[in-house]
Amino acid sequence: MIRLASLILPVALMTLSACAGSKGFDRAEMQNVMRQTVNLSVPQAAAGVTVPAPIISAPFRLGLLFTQMEFPTREGIRLVEWLSGDRDLLIRALAPLQGQHLLSDVIEIANPAMQNPGLPEIRKAAARYGADLIVVITGVGAVDRYNNGYATLYPTILGAYLAPGTISDALFMVEGSLWDVRSGFAYGTQGAEGRSTRVGPAIMIDDPDAVAEAKTAALEEYGRKLSASLTLIGRQAPQSPDRAREADRQR
Repeated sequence: MIRLASLILPVALMTLSACAGSKGFDRAEMQNVMRQTVNLSVPQAAAGVTVPAPIISAPFRLGLLFTQMEFPTREGIRLVEWLSGDRDLLIRALAPLQGQHLLSDVIEIANPAMQNPGLPEIRKAAARYGADLIVVITGVGAVDRYNNGYATLYPTILGAYLAPGTISDALFMVEGSLWDVRSGFAYGTQGAEGRSTRVGPAIMIDDPDAVAEAKTAALEEYGRKLSASLTLIGRQAPQSPDRAREADRQR
């Protein structure tokens, strides 16, 4: 028991000093990280040239490109890890559009094999998959970990394991830019945020789990926004009977 206490006490004291109070989230820095993830700027040669809105037939094929980039460590900001469940979440959010013959297929586009790919490379990659539209998705998470009053019990053996003295507050920001694959027309960028909070003993709180919950919440909100945008585009587009029949056969 004495040996156990000698191990717990230093950890508890370090936890008390490291997580004393809430620092909040640096949203500006999180936005800066997302801007560095992918280069969606229009080439300089095309500056000042207006790209007319394309005429695409509905139902159309949508490509999803989840971008990811290594970046230097920043306090509290976490590198996003996209999982197959993230893709599936968005596909479920868009499923009603397939029943309305506005969307024929949703395809995940592999990242172009290069560092910080630009819009031309992304459009070429989407074209190889036969996508009509491409949505480029970026995201970043952050954790604000701090203590509450129960943390004063951490130096005790029971307190270290039972006292709910640590709060892990997670924020996840996601942005999606929607583009026409053939013309490069920009339909616009939409963003969403998700929050998650976990409270418990410091040694039991897992920050990545809080970030994962916040990411799910952000993607659910973004999925609703993307569905509304695609519905508007699809209802303004001419209908293609051949594509509608093909979509029915695939289902």
